Amino acid sequence: MRKYTITTILLLSIFLLIVSPVNGVSNDRTKQADTLHQLGLFNGMDNGYQLEAAFTRAQGTAMLLRLAGEDGAAAKAQLKPAFTDVKSTHWAAASIAYAINKGYVKGISSFSFAPDRLMTGKEFLTLINRLLGYPDAVPARAAELSQKNGLLQTNAAERLTGANPFLRGDMVEVAYAALIAKPAGNKNTLLQTLVEDKGAISAVAAVASGLYTSTSKDTDDDFYTPEPGSDPIDSIEEAIRQKLDGK
Repeated sequence: MRKYTITTILLLSIFLLIVSPVNGVSNDRTKQADTLHQLGLFNGMDNGYQLEAAFTRAQGTAMLLRLAGEDGAAAKAQLKPAFTDVKSTHWAAASIAYAINKGYVKGISSFSFAPDRLMTGKEFLTLINRLLGYPDAVPARAAELSQKNGLLQTNAAERLTGANPFLRGDMVEVAYAALIAKPAGNKNTLLQTLVEDKGAISAVAAVASGLYTSTSKDTDDDFYTPEPGSDPIDSIEEAIRQKLDGK
């Protein structure tokens, strides 16, 4: 009986060691997804964020434009995709056409984009690295470049480029890291650029996310700054309330 109990405890301990890091990553990604949602960069799907769902080329293209601060321009341009597999009614049609026109992405052939084909971690990281000012980025060197430019730590870069399949939760981790990374030759983070230079994200939402500190002269040092991942609506309402109250 004693032998059985010890064996059971050992097996349970091993199980907990394996599961705990996984749960930690899952919780972190949910908080990161909440922050992206706060910033208007990630809305999820019909059944929530679906972080365990696979990530597609259409989703990757749309996220790229949001992180570039160009999703509004894409919607306004209303370009028509020249691919037989991307109908004008496709939810990402305008984004795909705009990104193709800008040279950000390419089709798999002259007549096909394969919007529902899965995007790999190497492919998404290549898009993000190019967005951060590394135009020569290629999938084969995605992990190496992501470490070198400070986008990701070594273990994260290797894990994300080796993910099979690359999930929506993986994308969230990369997008979050991109926001706090500094583009090549820039002293500001990507999020600062989106707020201060492009006006793609409001300063109030950025401050409420906990990833940004306003440089405005009329902003007090004790301006409300919630924890990343806090409820988006509550955070923004509190930030506005305190600003109006002069706190």
